[in-house]
Amino acid sequence: MLIASSNFLVPGPTFVVELAIFLATLWALSKWVLPFVNGIMDTRQQAIARNISDAEEAKTRALELEEQHKKLLEEGRAEARSLKDEASKIGEQLREELRKQGEEEYRRLVDRASSDIDAASRRAAEELRVQVAGLVMDVVERVLGEGITLRDQEKLVEMATADIERQAAASAVAASGATVGTGAGA
Repeated sequence: MLIASSNFLVPGPTFVVELAIFLATLWALSKWVLPFVNGIMDTRQQAIARNISDAEEAKTRALELEEQHKKLLEEGRAEARSLKDEASKIGEQLREELRKQGEEEYRRLVDRASSDIDAASRRAAEELRVQVAGLVMDVVERVLGEGITLRDQEKLVEMATADIERQAAASAVAASGATVGTGAGA
């Protein structure tokens, strides 16, 4: 037995007891402590996995929301551009309508003024015709020294009126030619 006590490679009697205690401790740890620790570790791993998946979902959701935000922003810009273009078109249409109304009002005023001038011109010509007829009759009666018939009076008035109208037309043509000449030079 000496050999056994002097050689450290050969197990001694305490070794078996120590080994038995060690194995009993391992068995107790694996039976009661290790399942508890494994349960806590599994719970912790599940919580971490859940947090990671929640974080990934949140990241995905944030990206989706960012895309929606960009899309809405672009739609808003496009709508603003279309509203601006539409407002420009409406403004141009209103400007054109107002210009047309102004032109129509101008034409209407010119036509009314022209008709007023024509009416005044006809009234003046009629008054002049009446005055000339009276003067011609007075002159003829003085020259002839006697009265003339109604038929002769009408012929004389017509001839005098026609002569006056020719002179008035000639002076109107000359006046309009002078106006056109000065208007074209201006």
